[in-house]
Amino acid sequence: MTHSSSTGPVPANQSLDDQASRRMLLTLGGAAALALLSSKAEAQTGGNPPGFEVSSQWRNPTNRLIRRLTNGIYPGDVARGKQMGFQGFLDYHLDFGRIDNSFVDNVIATKFPKMAWTEAKLYDDRDQYDQYLQLVYSTIYRQCFSRRQLYERMVEFWTDHFNVHVDKVGAPLMTTYIQKNIRRHAMGNFYNLLKSTAHSAAMLHYLDNDANSAYAPNINYTRELHELHTVGVDGGYTGKDLRQASLVMSGWTWSWRSESYNRGRFRFEVDDHAGGTKKVMGQTYAEDGQNEGEKLLVYLANHPNTARFITKKLINWFLGEGNWTTVWTNAQRAFLQSHGDIRTVLRVILTQQNLMASNGKYKRPAHLLYSSFRGCGSRINEFGSILYGPLFESGHVPFDWSPPDGYPDRFQFWAPSQMPRINTALRVAGNYIGQVQTDVVRVFGADRTPAGCLNTILQTLFGGEISVNDRNKLSAFLQAQTITDQRLIEAVALALACPSFQWY
Repeated sequence: MTHSSSTGPVPANQSLDDQASRRMLLTLGGAAALALLSSKAEAQTGGNPPGFEVSSQWRNPTNRLIRRLTNGIYPGDVARGKQMGFQGFLDYHLDFGRIDNSFVDNVIATKFPKMAWTEAKLYDDRDQYDQYLQLVYSTIYRQCFSRRQLYERMVEFWTDHFNVHVDKVGAPLMTTYIQKNIRRHAMGNFYNLLKSTAHSAAMLHYLDNDANSAYAPNINYTRELHELHTVGVDGGYTGKDLRQASLVMSGWTWSWRSESYNRGRFRFEVDDHAGGTKKVMGQTYAEDGQNEGEKLLVYLANHPNTARFITKKLINWFLGEGNWTTVWTNAQRAFLQSHGDIRTVLRVILTQQNLMASNGKYKRPAHLLYSSFRGCGSRINEFGSILYGPLFESGHVPFDWSPPDGYPDRFQFWAPSQMPRINTALRVAGNYIGQVQTDVVRVFGADRTPAGCLNTILQTLFGGEISVNDRNKLSAFLQAQTITDQRLIEAVALALACPSFQWY
């Protein structure tokens, strides 16, 4: 992250009590590392990473659904899931528009008002760094506390799928892109989402289509349109197809002039559009100005290889690695028959049978942090220490991934960075993140017997389900000494660091 401000980044440990933090690290460092890396009791065969199969000991289907639909188990969701049952809880989140999210919406409107500004007003804003912070902070707040958790998970998925880097496009275009292109269509229809991103000034600028003209063709956007956004790298196109597609999309740009009433919005520049007939993937596009590009988007959105590529990514997002051939086939069929209706596809993927057959997924750093906040009942008063602390240190700052493929969702990418994950556990449990209130004693400390503390931790952070190995570690830790406030904090930190929490 290369943004600057008048005050500069706040050091992540500025608000830490050094003596207490060192004590916790010395007490928990070895145990937390052991929990993260697992042990012989959970050693995997076949090259699977440690912790991969902790989910084999999660017996409750609804709890599994909660883990996958949300940014972390929250006691209220567990109670709601128990009341509604598996299918009722899924239906509840798929019908996200009926979920009362007014409290969060009011917080966003009050604390982050620039999220509702028009493109022109965003551009005229003299404090665009504050605008950027409002975008990041509102994203963090929604991910943590929105009641529409599946919707927020899909916003995150599509933000990565249609990745745009804020450092290149700037805060005004990025804010509009997330608010009006990604969030508006995250649970709707894929074609509408694709069309919206293709018309967005942020995408056109990020992938240089605003520099694509008949006189100087640029394939950056059309390459990623095919490879990353629709049919996939093996989707049946050639280099010639991409060059022809760039001519189809020539003239697609946006208004940047300060005097333009349409500033920050899509504009078709007819003088930059390449004339003549083009041919892309066997489809002929007669000279027709902007309509050529519109027809290309329709073709790609409804292509069988797009169904193949998108559904595979969605299966990996919610079910993880595994042999999902039948599910994949059914999801592709649902995608094509529904003309890309996202919720129809999710119903095929998120079945009880599929979730119970799935292995654990490794939480990405932001997911780990947000789930820690949710489980520990944290209250966020200010967001700077979150952004410049755990998110910055772990390399998972929203909108800060430079390549067009979005942040990776692979264990192999995130696993080497173990210390930031241990630090997250220590800082959240120890209340060491500035302006974030986490009262472990209040949430977990009613019963100070070892069995009582263990039960409270298990129910609150894990929905009552945890691997035998992690349960034994926590039980031994709680039985080793009198459970003072500090010992309780350390126990919760150990719980946040164990595989049953690091995986979901």
